[in-house]
Amino acid sequence: MEREEPIIDFTEKLPGKTFSAEQDRNNRIINSSVAYMASLAIVYVSFFLVTAFFAKRNNLFYKLYFFKVEFTLNYDLWAIEPVLRTFIAGPIFCFLAGIIALFVQKFYRKRPGILKLFWLWLGIHYINFFCAQMVLMPIKANSQGINASYLGIVADYMYMEDFSKLIFSILASLIMIILGFVVAKPFIQITNSTQHIYKNESRIIYLFQTVFLPYLICSFVAMIYFSDGSFILNLAMVITMFIIIISIFINAMKNRMIMIYRLPETGQIENKFLVVLSSVLILMKILLNNGIRF
Repeated sequence: MEREEPIIDFTEKLPGKTFSAEQDRNNRIINSSVAYMASLAIVYVSFFLVTAFFAKRNNLFYKLYFFKVEFTLNYDLWAIEPVLRTFIAGPIFCFLAGIIALFVQKFYRKRPGILKLFWLWLGIHYINFFCAQMVLMPIKANSQGINASYLGIVADYMYMEDFSKLIFSILASLIMIILGFVVAKPFIQITNSTQHIYKNESRIIYLFQTVFLPYLICSFVAMIYFSDGSFILNLAMVITMFIIIISIFINAMKNRMIMIYRLPETGQIENKFLVVLSSVLILMKILLNNGIRF
């Protein structure tokens, strides 16, 4: 038998907002999925935007898509310093932006809701993008020997050996496990009620609805939406995110004492967030699918 432990719940009551268990479950899945997909789109676009900006400054830029950057074919410009500055900028930006996003989500304590979910997923996606770049360092994208990641290009220009690249890939796995440890507690504390998480059984169900299902749904959507980009990168991001999800589950099950210092959420679907996300994704496909120069 599982030992009963005290649950301290300082959640205030919000009258007039009652939902059935099925509605509450569906709303939780939809809101988390919307936050997941919105943050993923921001990470994807901002990574290539930062890369394009540095490529422009170093005379390597040709065209920017929302899913990739095309570089100049004038290989006389591909000197060591311009290449290093261009291709290391995006991964470093992702790592730093991920840390900032995880720091920002800590401020959403009184009434977190979808904004806390958004900043949580944003931080996770940024660091996951960085980890995927590290994991792909030893891998070539095709028979022509083109690197599957920008960090792989940096490693080649620094004459890094395959063994050193492999070490970075292993280090990325450690970062993913640590990231799951860091975000496990915030995901648990975002619940509207302790009834969702005070037992192991209910906690697994809650995490399945808030973490795993959004990952599963949005990974499928992202593989289709960003299919014009690098398939290897997209697949690597799905796999590395799965490692983070597993780490979240493992670490969330260890934290037995839950304290919720906040007002409850309404539990409604964030329709405005959903409409904005859908509109932006459609506009990107229409306006940026052919690329832009600047």
